[in-house]
Amino acid sequence: MQPKVIGIIGGKGNMGKYFADFFERNGYKVIVSDRGTKLKNKDIAKKADVVLVSVPINVTEKVIQEIAPLMTRKQCLMDLTSIKGPAMDAMKKSKAHVIGLHPIFGPTNPIEGQTLVLCSARAGGYKKWMRKLLKDNKVHVREMSAKKHDELMAYVQVLAHFANVSLADALRKSKISLDDFLAVQSPIYRFEILMAGRILAQDPALYANIQMSNPRAKKVLHDFIDSAKDLAGTVEEKSLQRFEKFFKDASSYFGRFKKVALQESTGLIDFIHARNTREDEEVQNLKKCNIAVLGPKNTYSDMAVKNYKPEGTVYYASTIAEVFELVAKGKIKEGLVPLENTTSGSVRETLDELYEKNVYIERVMPQSISLALVAKEDLGMKDIKRVYSHAQPLMQVRNYLKKNLSKAIKVTTNSTAAALDKLMRTKHLGAAAVASVQAAKKRGFKVLQAGIEDDKKNTTHFAVIKKGKPKFEKDAKKTSIALHFGEDKPGQLISILQELSDRDINLTKIESRPNPYRPGEYVIYLDFVLPVTDKKVQAVLKAIKKKVAKLKILGSYPVK
Repeated sequence: MQPKVIGIIGGKGNMGKYFADFFERNGYKVIVSDRGTKLKNKDIAKKADVVLVSVPINVTEKVIQEIAPLMTRKQCLMDLTSIKGPAMDAMKKSKAHVIGLHPIFGPTNPIEGQTLVLCSARAGGYKKWMRKLLKDNKVHVREMSAKKHDELMAYVQVLAHFANVSLADALRKSKISLDDFLAVQSPIYRFEILMAGRILAQDPALYANIQMSNPRAKKVLHDFIDSAKDLAGTVEEKSLQRFEKFFKDASSYFGRFKKVALQESTGLIDFIHARNTREDEEVQNLKKCNIAVLGPKNTYSDMAVKNYKPEGTVYYASTIAEVFELVAKGKIKEGLVPLENTTSGSVRETLDELYEKNVYIERVMPQSISLALVAKEDLGMKDIKRVYSHAQPLMQVRNYLKKNLSKAIKVTTNSTAAALDKLMRTKHLGAAAVASVQAAKKRGFKVLQAGIEDDKKNTTHFAVIKKGKPKFEKDAKKTSIALHFGEDKPGQLISILQELSDRDINLTKIESRPNPYRPGEYVIYLDFVLPVTDKKVQAVLKAIKKKVAKLKILGSYPVK
């Protein structure tokens, strides 16, 4: 069975986009439906050979029930939910072949080397096709029944998440500052806190659905609570004998895996220790620096900062968020961050941080971006199986990659410099990277093709950020603001746009972003070519402020 068209319902969500990209890379035509798309769910069911449902757990069954009657014996119906039983039962009511998939990873990870559970029913040739496609992309496929899957996930997901969130809440109830805990953490205990923090940094609705949708959750959590009570009672009684028995029973269950766990966790501890040592050294280096950028050296951020401040002493941060943190806390005078690219659009992390941190944009400057395909040695296009780069450059060359390397696996890295590091270390034959010619040549790589960016005028605008309230330059011409509404009501955005229109203020950008710090809220970003000191701008800001929960002037600055 070899399908031609893959349809993804929920194709604009994180996992939907992830699998749309996956199928496109492997040469399939992909069509999607989601909120606001021209194609509707029923259109996908009629037009696609394979229909993949990628929606939240709590609406998966409803969506399947909507499209199941429309599907034929020639099609295959699949889903991505982490609870397989109810979804599989709903899909089996259709005439189509049925495959349930559960990726045990998130959309920020490359698919190679990941684990994915496959459950099937009357899947026929589609099962063989799906298994081969996944294995060709280095995915570890674990096949099992839906019942077995849900039983395992009650422990792998429900119990693990429950324990981590409970740990975090117990720390909260202590009323001791988290910074105090972190100050005395050894690497192994910090790792436990990191796992709890990782979960809490994400959407609570996702974890609520995982906890509450699994029919086995109640039993598993009661067993966990019983074990915790038993152990707590042992500690209260100060019974060494009972504690040792409790410990040995658990130890016996872990068996030979204990040695593996000891070795692997030791490696993680060594990594955290080395990082902490490196951070201590970086703190000393930071005191000598006057500007921070996203590192490492030989990236476009590095080029931009050298053009802006050739004599500056630069601190190379590991993330954009770190640049903001350093500036907001006054640990460094200013930062330089990528704001927007002419091809791939706004840098989302920068927008998020601009709204949340106590910083402002002082000025914005352009940096031309020219990208190249590079490798360790001469390679033909047919020989290239994977391409490393930062997400932004990959977007800036997506048409080139689609035309020339559509089947190559795209692996995202923290920066173009990190992509070159990965390329240098990889043992995979047929690996390449997207980076600048200058950086590649400095590292001794072979430039396979230069100037591969889709737009030859490809430019990234970088923002200089400083701490505190905006200080408006006399030659400012452009203003950026951001806002969010406290209560969701119809016509709110139109009302804001009308205020701007009534004063003949022309918008050059409008963008909406979910607020990562406050799930469920959206932040609206607006740019217009007038300084904040203009009387019309002053009037409109006063009017907008009355209609929103929060309005922030991100900056009023010169335009180059």
